[in-house]
Amino acid sequence: MVENILATPTNHKDKLFGRKWRISLLIPKSETETSDDVTKYVAFVLSNSDYEDQSLHVTFKIEKFGWKTPNFSEIVVYNLNPQDENMVIRTGSRILVEAGYVNGNYGVIYDGSIFQPMWEREDNVTTKVTFMCIDAMDILYKNHVAAVFGPLKHQKDCVLAMAAEARRPFKIAKISDYMGNAQLARGKVFFDSPAYYMRKYAQQYGTVMSAIDRKVYIDRPQDPIPANLVDQALVLSPGSGGLVGTPQQTQDGITFTCLLNPRIKVFKPEPMLVKIDNKIIRQMTIPYDTPGFSRLSQDGAYRVIGISHSGDTRGNDWYTTVVACNQSMEGTLATMFINIKDVNK
Repeated sequence: MVENILATPTNHKDKLFGRKWRISLLIPKSETETSDDVTKYVAFVLSNSDYEDQSLHVTFKIEKFGWKTPNFSEIVVYNLNPQDENMVIRTGSRILVEAGYVNGNYGVIYDGSIFQPMWEREDNVTTKVTFMCIDAMDILYKNHVAAVFGPLKHQKDCVLAMAAEARRPFKIAKISDYMGNAQLARGKVFFDSPAYYMRKYAQQYGTVMSAIDRKVYIDRPQDPIPANLVDQALVLSPGSGGLVGTPQQTQDGITFTCLLNPRIKVFKPEPMLVKIDNKIIRQMTIPYDTPGFSRLSQDGAYRVIGISHSGDTRGNDWYTTVVACNQSMEGTLATMFINIKDVNK
């Protein structure tokens, strides 16, 4: 069921320079609802490019960094009427942001929990509601698990069962095949937030838990990359690829900006690879033998480790900024996940 706050639809895409968006507030029909099934939510569309002459002004800054939890985002909606302001502040728990281009890439760039909605008056005629968001907050932090597992239970089985038996049940999208799976010598009691136990399990094997797009991953960035993923790398260029400005080599790897592209993700596939011609990357002058320095990838394929989407439906911002590293996971940010066991392999 979708209730649209907007009026009669009209189409003014020619005024938007090809931009397309839809911002929806999702209210669960059940207090414990955590599934991705939108039919179990009541949706209120706050702004929609299909109603351009009536749609509300929206800005957003959405951050998704792999192996970083929590991820924070900020979505601002201007000049809601008072009735709708009260409704979204009282009942909103999840927000969905779809953005991109009419004749190009378009899709979901954020689907997560609202941590705090804040109302303020910007000037005499402008009010705004700012949604401070934390990815997967409802299943990781506003959640509780109380479970008991007997001796000789495997670690992975305990973690998966814990997620299924939580007060707000959820699924773990992936646990790396390279993670340990030791048997418990004695029984174990789980009585805390799910994030606490998943983080402890991940830290034992040189990585951390991540939550992106309401999906939880316990993945090891130092795991080998399947050969077929390199062939499927997303090619970006200053022309049809949408690159803006000049990619820059950093100690973390490379960073670049492109037109807003929902296809670029940290996971999906796992890992996400982008391919950029090294000739257009502004290289650093630091010698390659400097500790912690990330070299350029020989084939131009880089692993995405963080993205930031920024947009303004009535401004200039409509970009995706990416942090990526070479496939060997070199660089100050990437090497923090590699432990002594990986070095000695």
